[in-house]
Amino acid sequence: MRHDPARTARRVLLALLVVVSGAVAWSLRRPAPSGTPAAPGAAASSGQGTTVDDGKLLRFREGKQRVAVKWRSMAGREGDAMRLQGVEVTVPFVAQGRESSATITADECLYQPSPLRAAFRGNVRVRTDDGLELDSETLKYWGEEERAFTRDAVRFRRGGTSGTGSGMEYGTGAGLSLHGPVRVLVEDGAGPPAEIESASAWASREQRLVTFEGDVVVRQGERLLRSRRLQLNLDPTLSAVERAEAIEDVDLVTRSLGPAAPGDGGGKRLRCRRLDVLFREKGVLQEALAANAASLELEPGPGEPNERRLVAAPQLRFEFDEGGRLVSLQGLPARRPEVRAARRAVLTAEGLPPSPAALRRVESDRFTATLDPETGAVRGADFEGSVALAEPGRKAWAGRAVLEEGAGLVTLTGDPRIADEGEGSELRGRRIELGTRSRNVAASGNVRHTLSRKEKPERAGLFGGEEPTELFCREFDYDSAARTARYRENAVLRSGRDEIRAPGIVIDEPGPGRRRLTASGGTTSILHPRPGKGATSDPERVEARSRDMVYEEAARRIVYTGDVEIRQGDILTRSPEAVVTLAKDGGEVERMIAGEPVEVVQGARRATGTRGTYTPSDETFVLTGEKVVLQDVDRRLEGRILTFQVGGDRIRVDGREEVRTEAVFKRKEPSKP
Repeated sequence: MRHDPARTARRVLLALLVVVSGAVAWSLRRPAPSGTPAAPGAAASSGQGTTVDDGKLLRFREGKQRVAVKWRSMAGREGDAMRLQGVEVTVPFVAQGRESSATITADECLYQPSPLRAAFRGNVRVRTDDGLELDSETLKYWGEEERAFTRDAVRFRRGGTSGTGSGMEYGTGAGLSLHGPVRVLVEDGAGPPAEIESASAWASREQRLVTFEGDVVVRQGERLLRSRRLQLNLDPTLSAVERAEAIEDVDLVTRSLGPAAPGDGGGKRLRCRRLDVLFREKGVLQEALAANAASLELEPGPGEPNERRLVAAPQLRFEFDEGGRLVSLQGLPARRPEVRAARRAVLTAEGLPPSPAALRRVESDRFTATLDPETGAVRGADFEGSVALAEPGRKAWAGRAVLEEGAGLVTLTGDPRIADEGEGSELRGRRIELGTRSRNVAASGNVRHTLSRKEKPERAGLFGGEEPTELFCREFDYDSAARTARYRENAVLRSGRDEIRAPGIVIDEPGPGRRRLTASGGTTSILHPRPGKGATSDPERVEARSRDMVYEEAARRIVYTGDVEIRQGDILTRSPEAVVTLAKDGGEVERMIAGEPVEVVQGARRATGTRGTYTPSDETFVLTGEKVVLQDVDRRLEGRILTFQVGGDRIRVDGREEVRTEAVFKRKEPSKP
C-alpha cells in the first residue's frame, strides 16, 4: 500500500493532540470556592457547593460540570492539604465542541482545596473518553495558575500512536511542552511504523501548532528526515496537518518524493535550510518548498544509467497532483539572496564507476521540470535566464532552453550558441535544437558556423589555414551518426579570403581527415592562389561558377560540374566539368583541368579544345585537343596546343607538323565603335 510523508506528519500531530487532550482536564476554568467539607456519611446537598460522602468529593460549576474526587483512605493532612491514598479524579471538559471527561488515578494525592492544587504520585494514570492513555510516576496540578506538569518520564498512547518524554508541562495559553528526549511511535497498519525523536516538543491548541525542537529525527521505513526543528500547523478541527516545516540543517533521505510505488528508482537525498510542505485534505501532499541552498541528489535505480544526478538551486519547489504524486519540480531564485550563497539553479549528471560518463551540467536562473506522476520520469523542462550547458567536448549558451524528453530534444533560443571543443567549432543562430540521445544538431535564422582548430593544422585548404572557416545560412542540421552537416538557403563558406556560395552546402566526414564538401543548386567559388617564390605580386583570384561542386580534403581536389565557368584575370573557361587540384599543403591551387570540351575566352579571342590546363605558378593556360581552334578579331588559327599567359598579350600555338612551328600573336583590342 502506498504511504506518504503527509501520513507521518498526521501521526505526529495525533500523538501530541493526545497529550493536549489529556492536559485539558487540568485546564478547566477555576472552580468556585468550596465550602467546608461535610462529615462522612452526610447527605449531598443540592445546588452549587461541596459534599464529602464515604471518601468522595464533588465540586460543581454552573450546576452542570463537576469534578469528582474519590479515595480509598485519607492518610492525614499537611496544613490545608489532604493526603489521600488510592485516589481517583474525574474531570469533565469540552473538546472540539463535545463534552468529554478525563480520569486520573494514582497511589496517592496531596489535595489542597484553596488555592486548588493536587500532587499525584505513584502509578499516575490518565485516561480520557476518546482513548488517551498517559502514565507517569508524578503529576501536579496548580488550579490558580491553570498549570499541570511533571518532571518524571511520561508515556502516552492513543490508538496506534504512542510516545515518551522525560517530563511534561501544560499551561493555559502556554500550550503543552514535552521534555526530551521525546520519542513518538505511530503504528496504524497503513505502512511502516513512523518514529519521531527530538530534544523537546511543544503544542498549542490556540495557535493550532505543534513543534519539535533539537536534533529532530523522523524515521519511516526507508525514509529518514533530520532537522533542528519540525513545526506542524493544524487545521481548524485540529485533526489534520495543513502545513509542515522542517527548519535548519534539513536532510531528507528517501527513495520516493511522493507515495512510494514500484520503480521509484534509486535513493534520493534532499538538503536545505528550510523545507515547507503544504497538504490537501486527508493529509495528501500538495506542495513542498526547499529553501536556502536546496539540493536534491539522485542515485541510479535498476535499469537506469549508472550516474549520480544533482539538482541545486536557491529554492526547489515540488508540486503534487490530487493523489500526492510528484508532477513538477522548479528551481527558483532566492527571495532574499545571501551575499555568498549561490544564486543560480544547477543540474549535473556524473557517471559512477565503472561508468565512463563524464560530468554534464546545466545552469540557469530558474527552471521548471514536469514529471510523469506514474513513473516519476521527466517529461520536459524549461530553463530560463543565462542558460549554460556543458558536456564532454561541447558547451552551449542561450537565454532559454526547453527540453522535450519524449522527442529527445533541447531547443535553445535567446542568442544561442554552441561550442564544440573537439572540432574547434562554434554554432550560432536564432534557434538551435540539440538531440539529447542522437546528438544531432539543427539551427535556423542567421546561422553562423565557425570552424577552427586549436592546434596548427597539417594542411590548409578550405577547412584549415590559420584563419577560421565560417559558414552562413538560414537553415542548418547535423546528423551525428552520418557525420554530415547541411547548410541550406543561401549558404556561404568563407575560409580566409576564399569563398563558396550555393543554395545548399553539405559537409560530411567518412573518416578522420577525409572531409568532403558538396555545393549544389548553382555555385560560385572564389579562390585566391598564393604567390610562388620570388613573385612580386599576388596571382589573380580564381572565380568559378557551376551547377555543383565537390571538395575532397584528403585528395586536395575540387570538382566543378554542370556549365562550369572559371575566370582568372582576363581568361575565362567554359566546360561541362573542371577539376582544381591543390598543392600538398592545401593552401594554394596547383593546377586546374577543364573539359571536355572546353572554351577559352581572353578579351576578343576565343579558343576551343578538348581539355584545358591552368597552372597558377606561372599563370599559364594550355589548351589541347585534336583540333584546337583560336579565333581572333581578324584571324583564325588551328593547332593542337595553345598556350595563354594570364594578363599577357602573347599566345603560343604548336602546329600539326612533326617539325614544331610556333606562331606568336600580340593581342589586338577590337576597334571601339
